[in-house]
Amino acid sequence: MISVLIVVINNFEEKLKVFTNAVSGELASEEDFVIANTGIPTGTFNVLLSKSPIIKNAVKIRQEMTNLTVKKHPFCVWMDAQYVSNDWKKLMQEYDLVEAERNVMMKLDITLNVGQYSQQMMITQVRSNEELLKYEEVFLSLFEGTQEKLALESYFNQFSYEQLSSAVKMFIGCIDEVPVSTGLLIESKDSYGIYDVMTKATYRGKGYGSEMFHYLLNQTKDKEKPVVLQASDDGKNIYKRFGFIDIGEMVVFE
Repeated sequence: MISVLIVVINNFEEKLKVFTNAVSGELASEEDFVIANTGIPTGTFNVLLSKSPIIKNAVKIRQEMTNLTVKKHPFCVWMDAQYVSNDWKKLMQEYDLVEAERNVMMKLDITLNVGQYSQQMMITQVRSNEELLKYEEVFLSLFEGTQEKLALESYFNQFSYEQLSSAVKMFIGCIDEVPVSTGLLIESKDSYGIYDVMTKATYRGKGYGSEMFHYLLNQTKDKEKPVVLQASDDGKNIYKRFGFIDIGEMVVFE
């Protein structure tokens, strides 16, 4: 089971690399952690990911966390629930980080029999800056009225689509040319990861999110490579209908 959890963590690390490089940020990767510093005050993309319950390089971690703190750049810490050791708890307290949420880590072993998706939306892969703006529009709509929205606008203003690797596919779903949903598929060595399945608030409850999710499953080239994701309590039942199973829990500190 531990090896399965590592697959989830490795795919998430790949996502951090991608979205840090896209804005020419800095990524520090060690045996026990990886920390993404975009250089932008966004708690969404400045992330410390624990890779072990044992802190092996506390000096380096503190250096990176202090650097963000001094600049008053918010960040969050993502950690497998099994990794929440006393050492990590003390570090969280030191930087006034508290548990904000828990997500269920889930896995689907193969995508051979996911079937065809409904086609209410026109779903296209983001291949230009114009399409990236549509993706950004949906993404930002979830942060309406918050300080984080301003930071994310700054993030996407610096985002370079050209710096994304071929292993990353961003999708936008439109109704009558209006962007309403997004989805992200990232292929790493051991898995595919699904992220950012988002739908604008005014378009929810119509099946658009499920359609985007189903579409992403159909985009996997290696049908025998597992797909992993992290789900909220609200979303996990949707994913179970596609055959995903719970494999663990991810704790988020903010």
